[in-house]
Amino acid sequence: MYRKTEILDRIELRQSTIKDWLSCPLMFRYRHVLKLDPSYRSLAAIHGSALHQCIHELHMNGFDQDLEDLYAKALESVLNTEKHIPIRWKHEPGEDVLILKIHGEEVLKGYANHRRNRTDHILHSEVKFKFGLNGLNLTGTIDQVRQHQDGGLELVDLKSGMLRPNKRALNRDWQLNLYAFALRYGELLVNGSWVRTRMKVMRTSIYFLRAHEIYKRDGKYGKKGCQKGQPWITCQKPSWELKQFRQELANIIKMMTKDWPFPNTSSCGFCAFNNHCDQRLEIELSTGYKRISHLIPQSEFKAYKKGEL
Repeated sequence: MYRKTEILDRIELRQSTIKDWLSCPLMFRYRHVLKLDPSYRSLAAIHGSALHQCIHELHMNGFDQDLEDLYAKALESVLNTEKHIPIRWKHEPGEDVLILKIHGEEVLKGYANHRRNRTDHILHSEVKFKFGLNGLNLTGTIDQVRQHQDGGLELVDLKSGMLRPNKRALNRDWQLNLYAFALRYGELLVNGSWVRTRMKVMRTSIYFLRAHEIYKRDGKYGKKGCQKGQPWITCQKPSWELKQFRQELANIIKMMTKDWPFPNTSSCGFCAFNNHCDQRLEIELSTGYKRISHLIPQSEFKAYKKGEL
């Protein structure tokens, strides 16, 4: 068991760390406290990272770039990171890469042709932030901050998952609230310097990237050749929510720094730490056997280790 100070020394307090703990505290322990590698990398995560790189590049260097080439380079860059971790391919690698490139080009083409993406003023793209909370430093990266013609600020989070986010959950989305809190009370890394911006966000939005994918056949949800939907999911952001969120975030961190790992089985379907999880009973029995040996007959314990039970 690790003490609070030991856990804080081993982890980084980032939005990704908090997201992992909320998904499954046991997976959080494997990944961030014990520093274990996942069993595989998923194609969805690889695709999402490549799309984020491409969209940032579009806003930095213009929308007249070759989208097919832009995605291919970004995908190759992501595939070449963490090469020691195998990729879970759905088909043959070449076939999966081709499918990713087709979908990637569709998404980027739809994004580049969307009027708002060309006319909105992008204040920040893929900008790093930091802020302090109860003596601890939290860091992360915000996808986009946009300014409208009326002067209002909109916080945008790019989502590339398969399922469209639920609009009802948008008001309580902890990641958007974390970004809004950082803009209001934290600092941003701008041109190599940390700047306190005091930005007050009027709206928070999720931009569902897969809405730009194209239907390949006619169906009840759409016609062949049409986009799968509209990408924007938006809600207003009252300032009182940030004060409430501050306490919620403090409670989350308090729980994260207690070494009480337990599995969230609803997350097992997309978890890359299943192998570690499956082995945990054997590890726990082996390490704690001396303390509970009077409760487990030695013959039964040996039979369990051999797989006979």
